[in-house]
Amino acid sequence: PPPCRSPRLVSHRGFDQDERSAPSAASFAALFDSGVSSFDIDLFWPAQGTAGGSQLFVGHPPTLRALWKLPADLPDTPLAELRAAAGGAGALLSLDELLSLLRARSWAARPQQPAATQPATTLELKYHTRPEWPAMLAALYGAVARSGLADQLGVVAEGRAGAAAHRAAQRAAKTRVPIFGLLRDVGARRDSAGRPHADLSALDADAALYDGWSVSVKLLDSDLVAAGGAHAKPLSVWVADGEAELEAAWRLGVESVITNRPRWASGVMARWRRQCERDGPWPQQPGPGG
Repeated sequence: PPPCRSPRLVSHRGFDQDERSAPSAASFAALFDSGVSSFDIDLFWPAQGTAGGSQLFVGHPPTLRALWKLPADLPDTPLAELRAAAGGAGALLSLDELLSLLRARSWAARPQQPAATQPATTLELKYHTRPEWPAMLAALYGAVARSGLADQLGVVAEGRAGAAAHRAAQRAAKTRVPIFGLLRDVGARRDSAGRPHADLSALDADAALYDGWSVSVKLLDSDLVAAGGAHAKPLSVWVADGEAELEAAWRLGVESVITNRPRWASGVMARWRRQCERDGPWPQQPGPGG
């Protein structure tokens, strides 16, 4: 990487976990005001066939279900119950409301590089195994097309079938959004020390499906970064909430680092930039995965 270049800082889920427990319009506004303008966002829907069942909302489903002590999963819970559990009608942030907020802040949200490689905000539609998912994917791209923000957005897809479904939905909506392939550490090959590693052969084979990769920080190592570089496609690494993970992302030169603690991470990286400019670039290291 260029001397003293730090990764782009991305807020995981649209709030700072040191200050809040769930995303809201206020949490996004606070992050924008503090200089954070890139986000990695999960989307869900409430029970179909009920009022608001066709809408998409912002939030990580397992976290919200636990936080709100819901007996059923979010897509099995009517919107009225979700709002009551969240604390009222304004406590849930819809996708349309998020896109309006991003549009209003578009001067800050525009990435420094073309969206084909570095979108300002990435969206992941959860519950890809549920039968409602294709219809909700179409709703997602309908909202994206109406928003006029396709040049600032990306999506995260899991596996070949997920990537194909996203491309088909994009064609139907007549829009084009970069797709980032999801690389999980769960189920990954492990070495003799128990460290997980990405399947680089599969990454090479599937490279044409994606515009980049969204990678667990537990998989991060120099071989993975080299593989991404060989295809000239960026890596976004999640979730770096400690100095060891953040430092590995910096040293290995990944394009984006996703964190639940964006204010903390911003301060740490500002300190490291000053140190780097004073003492010179850090040498690369293998990373958490070896």
